[in-house]
Amino acid sequence: MNTYLISRKTKFVFFAFSFICLLVHNNSYAQDKNNHKHYQMNDSTMMHRQHMIHSKSSMVMPFDMAKVTHYFIKTGSGGVLMIKAKDLEDTTQIALIRSHLKKELALFSNADFRDPQTLHGMNMPGLKILSESKGKFNVEYKELSDGAQLIFTSKDSVVTNAIHLWFDAQLKDHGSDAKSNQE
Repeated sequence: MNTYLISRKTKFVFFAFSFICLLVHNNSYAQDKNNHKHYQMNDSTMMHRQHMIHSKSSMVMPFDMAKVTHYFIKTGSGGVLMIKAKDLEDTTQIALIRSHLKKELALFSNADFRDPQTLHGMNMPGLKILSESKGKFNVEYKELSDGAQLIFTSKDSVVTNAIHLWFDAQLKDHGSDAKSNQE
């Protein structure tokens, strides 16, 4: 057999194996000594993960990620997940944001976090606790002139902390597509 073909096949197998390893690594979360899940990735790996999240976002979000900004604002009793269109005149994106967050309201209110798990992975920080906390938090929908928001509140400090962990993970995964406060 031609050594050139063997070399090409070997390179292909190596590339495919490396790519699979990167995907597996990017979809996992590391455990720290306090058993809280968080990222322990170098900058290059985080950039690859953010690119992957951005490119896969259409699996769960109907709007164009390049035309919206996510906000994950932590509060004392939970947090505000806000999505706003970058162009105030883009009524298509605004309508898509609103319909998406109405759908998420119905799911999250029932402690169903399948959409974030589909995009971010099954071990996303905070979601295990939130998924097991039906009735321990409230979610309220509110329309904004340029999008919509979901307001999460809880009187349970464990649940509030889970919301904060989830928001922190979202901020890291979405990178420049997300912010922790309004300008």
